[in-house]
Amino acid sequence: MEKVKFMDMPTEDESRLYLTTIGESEMEAGHAYGPGVRSYYLLHYITKGRGRFQVNGMTYELHAGQGFLIAPDYETTYCSDEEEPWSYIWVGAAGEEMTHLLYELGLSQKNPIFSCSHPERLVNCVHDMLQHRQQTPSDHYYRLSALYRFIAILSEEGQAHQLPASGNSYVVHVMEYVRHHLHEHINTADIAATMNLNRSYLSSLFRSKTGMTLQKYIQTCRMTRAQYLIESTKLSIASIAASCGYEKSDSLSRIFRQQYGMGPAEYRKAFIEKQREKRHVQERPENG
Repeated sequence: MEKVKFMDMPTEDESRLYLTTIGESEMEAGHAYGPGVRSYYLLHYITKGRGRFQVNGMTYELHAGQGFLIAPDYETTYCSDEEEPWSYIWVGAAGEEMTHLLYELGLSQKNPIFSCSHPERLVNCVHDMLQHRQQTPSDHYYRLSALYRFIAILSEEGQAHQLPASGNSYVVHVMEYVRHHLHEHINTADIAATMNLNRSYLSSLFRSKTGMTLQKYIQTCRMTRAQYLIESTKLSIASIAASCGYEKSDSLSRIFRQQYGMGPAEYRKAFIEKQREKRHVQERPENG
């Protein structure tokens, strides 16, 4: 049976750096997650066993001592090995500062794998965060300090490298622009004009660096935001559609159904029921 300890944090959309989820898991053989998309950065570090991580058409066979990054708005899949199921810790975070920290480490969805030869140090950081779970200023700053220690340990292990070339910088700026303007009617031509770039050049550059078209990236970001708002708010579907750049809720519903297999309202109902069942399990008293 899967053994999990975790905590999900309240959303702080306007913060420069905030934790979204922290935890550790001992997974069953063959247990898989995905295909799925996150709305925040998520770092997994394998403490025992083996598994497989897939993103951008690439498959990575990983083992204890290695970790992998999941970046926002990318579809990923990962699976525990059948013979040596993995255990791992994870830290999820968002905000402009988290983007910068990972950028300095050289981690991205094109280069998502890292390693650490001192697993106990990373595990201690996660345990410290889990032990300071109160929503108080002191615990908030303690968790952030542990997150910085986590990043510092990775930096000591040689993850940091030189800043990428200007082509990558353009792509980073485009991604940031898209995330900050999802509520607007944006397309490749508009973004190219804003960046003072030729449209064809931008399209080719973006695809070569990310493995997807810019228009597909915009749609993926919109679906990720829609999913997040459906799960975390009571906003109407029409309001969510407007927040994601769709003039009509029918447009959102059609694309959402294509990606998730059900409409937004149906998805919200299923999510609420799943959360209710999860709370029931967590509140059930343990035997012994």
